[in-house]
Order: sequence, then structure tokens, then C-alpha cells
Amino acid sequence: MPYALNQISKLFLCFYQTIYVIHKAQPKTEEHKHIAGLDFMKEFSGFTVERSASIVPNCGQGVKVTSGTVQPGCITSLYPGLIYEPYEHIFFQSLGNQFILRCADGLLIDGNDKGLSKSLYKSCRGRDSFWPLPACDDSWLNLHNACPLNVGQYVNNHNKQYPANVAYQELDISTDFPAHLRQYLPNNYYSSVIHSPNGTNRSLRVVALVSLQTIHCNEEMFSSYFTVVR
Repeated sequence: MPYALNQISKLFLCFYQTIYVIHKAQPKTEEHKHIAGLDFMKEFSGFTVERSASIVPNCGQGVKVTSGTVQPGCITSLYPGLIYEPYEHIFFQSLGNQFILRCADGLLIDGNDKGLSKSLYKSCRGRDSFWPLPACDDSWLNLHNACPLNVGQYVNNHNKQYPANVAYQELDISTDFPAHLRQYLPNNYYSSVIHSPNGTNRSLRVVALVSLQTIHCNEEMFSSYFTVVR
């Protein structure tokens, strides 16, 4: 069974606290951070996942397990991107864009790492950063992720030959999540409004891809775009 939300929050906290310590001790190149993150992911979760060419013809990039074995109910990756409220317009961002994920409540996450989507994400990250702490992770826009979880936008949709082995689980990270760890989460809001309409502080929407079954090394992950774990 998938993690309960409080279990996921604890998992995030433990994972990112260790990533933070590792990165402070490592050289500052993105490649070194990426390698260190993969090493820790293997130690912490028992597996690693990375972007690679998909086994599905004409599907481009996918995400596969590159070491270890994923057990059912594990967080395999996160879906990065800029978050739009249901009432915000994304006409130009959506043109030719296959990386927009619609959440159950209508929030949209633009996981495109190129073009206008990339520029907007970096701009909003700079706007919301509290120096010297970044507002969010933008290394997923490059080849080397500082946090190896942030590859979920490249998980391909399932088909008859390759059934879904992961599903989406939406959760909201509360405002008391430590600021020094927030920099590794790959999501940020397009709107600069820091309060929700009902007057409470706005939590951060994060979408995790949770394994539905055992996934072995060298197997690619496939999701159902119409299945959300609740």
C-alpha cells in the first residue's frame, strides 16, 4: 500500500536532511552533487532511478531503475515543475507541451524543462528565494539533478505491452517544512501570492510517483495518466 501522507512527510524530511549534509560536504559541481545524491538514494531506499532512452519506440526519454529493486509502495520519483492555480492562464506555456500534469483539484504542474516553461520556472524561483536559500530546486532543468528523485516528468504513460507500475500520489507540504530543505523540492508556484483565498498559509503541492508492484533493476517505470492514488 502507498505511504500515508504523514509517512511521506517524514520520509522527505529524513531524505532531504541527509542530502543537505552531503551536498554541503561535496564539491559544488552539479555532477558531483548528482553522483552523491544517487549514492545516498541507493543507501536510503535500496534503489536508484535515472533518465534514459525509453524502451517504447518513438517515446524519447523515460525513467528506469538503474540499481537495486523497488518494492511496492515506495516513492520512486517526484513530478517537478511550476504550479498553476486552476484560474491561471497557461495558453502559451501549453503550446506543444506534453509535460503538464493536472492534479485532482485542478492545479496544474508544468514539468517542461525547455523553452518558456524553463524560463518561467527560473524566474519564479529567483523571485521567491530568501537569500542565501533558493526557493526550490532548479537542477532538474539540467542533465544532472542535485536530487535524483526529481525525474518524474519523464515517466512515460503505460500501454498494453507495458502496464503501469507506478501511480501518482498528491500531497501538500506544510509551511513549517524546514526552509533549508525546501531548496531540494522541485516545485514552486507561478503566482507570487503567499496566502490562499481562505486566509491560511499556502502549502506546497508535491506529486510523488509511488510503485504499484516490484520493479527490478533495468526495468522502465510506466504510469497511468488517469490514475491518482488517494
